[in-house]
Amino acid sequence: MGLTVRHDDQVGDALAQMQLGGNGIAVVTDDQGRVVGTVSDGDIRRAALAGMDMATPVADIVGDEPVVVAPGAPDDEVRRLLERCHLPAAAVVDDGRLLGLRHLSDVGGEHPSTIAVILAGGRGQRLRPLTDKVPKPFLTVGRTTIIERLLEQLSSAGITDVYLAVNYKAEVFEQRLGDGQGYGVNLTYLREHKRLDTAGPLSLLPERPQGPVLVMNADQVTALNFSRLVDFHHQQAAAMTVGAFVHEVAIPYGVLRLDGGSVLGIDEKPTLRHQCNAGIYALEPDVVELVPRNTFFGMPSLAEAVLLAGNQVAAFPILEKFIDIGTPEELEAALLYFATGEEM
Repeated sequence: MGLTVRHDDQVGDALAQMQLGGNGIAVVTDDQGRVVGTVSDGDIRRAALAGMDMATPVADIVGDEPVVVAPGAPDDEVRRLLERCHLPAAAVVDDGRLLGLRHLSDVGGEHPSTIAVILAGGRGQRLRPLTDKVPKPFLTVGRTTIIERLLEQLSSAGITDVYLAVNYKAEVFEQRLGDGQGYGVNLTYLREHKRLDTAGPLSLLPERPQGPVLVMNADQVTALNFSRLVDFHHQQAAAMTVGAFVHEVAIPYGVLRLDGGSVLGIDEKPTLRHQCNAGIYALEPDVVELVPRNTFFGMPSLAEAVLLAGNQVAAFPILEKFIDIGTPEELEAALLYFATGEEM
C-alpha cells in the first residue's frame, strides 16, 4: 500500500501515498508501469521550501539517485544505501518492474535511537477557565486528549522512550498517564520546580542522549509522522531542525510598492504567507549540552547558540494538518475540524 505513483501524479498525491505506506519513499512509474525513479518524503519537503506547489507533477522532483536495489542485492549494499539516504526502505526493481521493498531492519541496519521530550509544564492561561480544572494537554479534541494522541503517534513512529516535562498540576499527568505502557511508550517525568521555558527542561534529562532528541509542545494536534522529521533531520546533516508551518496574514488594505517616494504599483489586499515555528524540533545530543542547567531558556536562544557555534539549523516544512491549540479560537477550530468527521 502506498508504494507507487505515476510520473504525472501531483506531488501532493505522492505525499499522501507515502503516508499510507509509511515508508517515506514512493516509486515513480511511467505510463507502462515501469519504474523511472523514486521520490522521498524529504525530496518533497525540500522542494516545498523552495516554493514548489503541491500540484507540481512528481516527475519534476524525481531524484538523480533513485533509492532502488536489484533482486538479491547483498545486505551490506542495501544497508549502506539506506544509511546514506537516511530512509527506512529501498525499492527492489528488476527490469523496470517493482518487486517490493527491502527494509533497513531486515538487513541488520539501524539508526541511533531517538528519544522524545514533550513540554507540558505550561499553565495554559489563555484557555482559562478550562485549564483551571485540567492541564491544557488533557483537553479532549476528537476521539482523545491532546497528550494521549501525541503519545500514540510517537509509539507508531517507533519512538518509545518519552520524557514528559511537567510543572502545573504535575500529579494529574502521573495519575492519568502512569508509566506510559498503555500508550506503547516508556514514560519518564521531568519535574520543573520553576519555569524553564521551552529549552530549559532539556537540562533535566538524566543522562546525555545517545541519538537525536525530538522535542515538542504538548498543545499541538497534527497528522505528521514524527519519524519523517527525524529522517529529514539526518538527511540535512543538521545540528537542529525546526518544524515549520505556513501562517497566512490577510492585509485589508492596498499595499504600496515604493521606490523612495515613487509608487511603482499597488497590491490590493494581499495575503502574506510566512513560515512559522511549529514548536517541534529535532536536536543532536551535542545541542542538548548547550542548554544551561535549571535555567529559564527558550528554543530561540538555543537556535542562536547553535548558529553561533557554526552549526546548521534546518527548517522542516509540516505539510500535514497542523493545529496549535493556544487560544479559545484555535481550540474551537480544532473541535470543529473533528466534529465534521475528520480524523488524524
